[in-house]
Amino acid sequence: MGALLPVGSGPDAEIVDRLNQLFSGTELAALRKHNKKEKLFDPNHRLRRVAFRIGAYPSRDYGNDDAKRKWFFFLHHVLPEETQDAIKKILGDAMTRTAIKAVKFSVEENSQVRHPHLFPSNSEPLTSYLNGAGNAYLVHLVVQGPMDDSAEDPPGDNDTDSGEQPIVWPKLELRRPSFGRSKSGGAKGAAKKKAVSKKKVGKKAAKRPRKR
Repeated sequence: MGALLPVGSGPDAEIVDRLNQLFSGTELAALRKHNKKEKLFDPNHRLRRVAFRIGAYPSRDYGNDDAKRKWFFFLHHVLPEETQDAIKKILGDAMTRTAIKAVKFSVEENSQVRHPHLFPSNSEPLTSYLNGAGNAYLVHLVVQGPMDDSAEDPPGDNDTDSGEQPIVWPKLELRRPSFGRSKSGGAKGAAKKKAVSKKKVGKKAAKRPRKR
């Protein structure tokens, strides 16, 4: 998403998948609930700080390619303010419009663009970013190409925005696997059968006449 290396795969694919997960289903519901007490995408909140807080960054190991640092460098220094504002406008509306079931993210490489921007532009009305069904926003970012090796530390807990409050995420529910009993009674049945068969063999051996 941030024109990492390479565009559309690796870290880029991971951050797109993570964003799509965060802005759909139960996680979108959790963000909407939190947004009622803290407006996450208002002018007082920086996009990079919100991304850090909600876990919207690549976390896998890509060897020498420090994808997490590149992503935050992109948000801080490469993504223009007007593009950030356009993204925040879409996400802010998605926080309150219940007809929106998801925000879907994608990225495209185009060597002709001068700065990263939304498709078709940053200044479109919100309706222009809707999908055909009108129930999802499409945040399609157009970038010039992969980033260089510039990087910086992500914003830490000492780099807060005003009015921050802890975000409560839905709890992960683990279910115990249920194993159905086999017709033979499972392991106990098998052991019982084995014991019976041994008993029968013993009886047969006792009936055989001994050789003299």
